[in-house]
Amino acid sequence: MNFIELQDTLQNLTKQRIFLTDFAKILNCGKANISNRAKNGSEVTVSELQKIENHFGVSLYKSNNDKEPVLIPDVNIGVQFDFDQWGKRLLMLQVASKMLDSSDFAKFLDISENRLDDFIRKNKYPTGEEILKIKSKFSKTNLDWLLFGEIN
Repeated sequence: MNFIELQDTLQNLTKQRIFLTDFAKILNCGKANISNRAKNGSEVTVSELQKIENHFGVSLYKSNNDKEPVLIPDVNIGVQFDFDQWGKRLLMLQVASKMLDSSDFAKFLDISENRLDDFIRKNKYPTGEEILKIKSKFSKTNLDWLLFGEIN
C-alpha cells in the first residue's frame, strides 16, 4: 500500500480528512519526504503502518494463520487492494509473522535491512539465494504465490 492508498483508506475508515502532512508528523519526518514518496508511489513499510495505525486507533490488516498470509481490511471500505508486486507479498509475510520492526524482519530473513527496503519500496526482486532464505523461513508458503502472486 502506498501513501495515497493509505490516505484514502484512512479517510474512508475514520471519516475525517487526513493529509500527507499528518503522516509526516506521525512518522517524525519532513513533509517533503512524504510528498516525494507519495508522488513516487512508494510503499508504506510495516513499521510505518504500525505507527499510523496506533495514532489513529485503527487496524487495517490481519493475517489468517491456516492459509497463506493475507492482508484484508478489518472493515469493508470499498478499496480494492492489488497484491501483484513482490514487495507487497513480502510485506504480507512480515505482517503475518508479527515482526513489525523491519530490522528484526530483515535479521529473521538473514538479509540486510537495505535489501529488504529495496524489495518493499523499489519492488526489486530477490536473488536465488535470497529466495531460498525466505522460503526456508516460510516453508508452508506456496512458492508460486511468493514469487508471482499466483497459486496454481
